[in-house]
Amino acid sequence: MASLRGNLILTACLPVKCAVELTEPEKKTLQQLSRKHPYQDFRTRGLGLLELAGGRRVHEIAVELEVSDKSVYNWAHSWNDRGLCGLLSGHKGGRPRALSDALVATAVESARAESMTLRQIALRIEEVHGQPLPCRLETLSVALRRAGFSYKRGRYSLKKNATNRSSP
Repeated sequence: MASLRGNLILTACLPVKCAVELTEPEKKTLQQLSRKHPYQDFRTRGLGLLELAGGRRVHEIAVELEVSDKSVYNWAHSWNDRGLCGLLSGHKGGRPRALSDALVATAVESARAESMTLRQIALRIEEVHGQPLPCRLETLSVALRRAGFSYKRGRYSLKKNATNRSSP
């Protein structure tokens, strides 16, 4: 339905049909993706495309998957334009790491040099780089575990009583 007003042509906005047609191998690939991919957002995209190919409406899929309608449209357009590569592009990987590679390298060098607590390693990082540690000690611990180090919390030694107690 169009109307002419001056030189402008106004058209009624009809909902755009968003269709995805999948071959049998593509369906199997998306089923595998929706079940086993390590990133949740890719599993959601695969499931959304399977539902879209099954004839469900974009809004229903968006509500079920708790995403916006625009996201479902974007997945369909990416799939239609570039296939699986289009669907798998765009993973941001989450929040940037709090510790830079230089800080982690300093921490690893300090841990290799001598036996230190996490707090001592953090202080060494602050000395070398001249800035406070930009994260919590737990984050430093995770970075060191990724580098192959493991730490246990220090325990207070239990001192035995000097006198032996006899059992009654």
